[in-house]
Amino acid sequence: MNFNFSFWNCAASPPGQRKRTSESVITDIACVIDYLFSQCSVEFVALCEVNRTSFLRIKEKLATPGLTPLLFNNKTATGSRFDIGCLYDSTRFEVITGKTHTGNIGTSTLKIAQQLTLEFHQHHLPLQLLVSHWPSRLHSIAEDLRNKCSIGLRGFVDNLLSASHQLILMGDYNDEPHDRSLFKNLSATNDRRLVISKPDYWLYNPFWKTLAASTPFTHGETHHDFGTCYSKANNRNAWAAFDQILFSGSFLTTGPWYLKESDTGTVLPPGLRQAVLDTKHVFDHFPVMGSIILKE
Repeated sequence: MNFNFSFWNCAASPPGQRKRTSESVITDIACVIDYLFSQCSVEFVALCEVNRTSFLRIKEKLATPGLTPLLFNNKTATGSRFDIGCLYDSTRFEVITGKTHTGNIGTSTLKIAQQLTLEFHQHHLPLQLLVSHWPSRLHSIAEDLRNKCSIGLRGFVDNLLSASHQLILMGDYNDEPHDRSLFKNLSATNDRRLVISKPDYWLYNPFWKTLAASTPFTHGETHHDFGTCYSKANNRNAWAAFDQILFSGSFLTTGPWYLKESDTGTVLPPGLRQAVLDTKHVFDHFPVMGSIILKE
């Protein structure tokens, strides 16, 4: 039994945006989501940068029938809201809303993660998900905020691992796999031997591979295929690997769900690369996808 899932920062309602997202952008978002369900065989898609209005508009535009929508836009103590939603095939499983994890740094409330439980109809082998969208690098103290988010998230991870849950983390972390927040604070590594040696501690991060192009340079090429996020930049990398999916060590060792890494990585739907590279379009992220297989 396979289970494919995806995360995407769809930029429908970026933080601070007040104007209504255009109809053409909503249509483009729906087309990408339909591609994920129809061509990538995903059964669950988590989105960030959505609000109530944009999320409902996206759902109305979808061609994929029968998807169940859930929006998580809880308000924090300081008035900001989570901007996460999901769409899923409820014929195979249900998504149970768990705790909304927050933290504090000074007078700011941090939106650390939305916890979800996936309960499958055919068996009693649930999955725990933690979906995140951490502060943008555009903020002057963003590194401190993400550092605090990661420390808080690791505490929640430890609680779930101590109860022997199989755990998947996904999100736009606005940090790369080698940054302190993920590599040091969350203990998310690409060293499989290390993960296998202590699976109840280390997290496995297969998205280190998105830091480098999958093919060598050839004369005349005009683009790279590395990274998950693009920003027009001078004198620094335009591509970054901010969007990642992390797995608890049991996906490499004891199961019963096991990582299928060959089907885990960045997804490039037709036309999305061109839209991301077009500075007039709102898209700046690719979807990322994970795949696991059940061996009972």
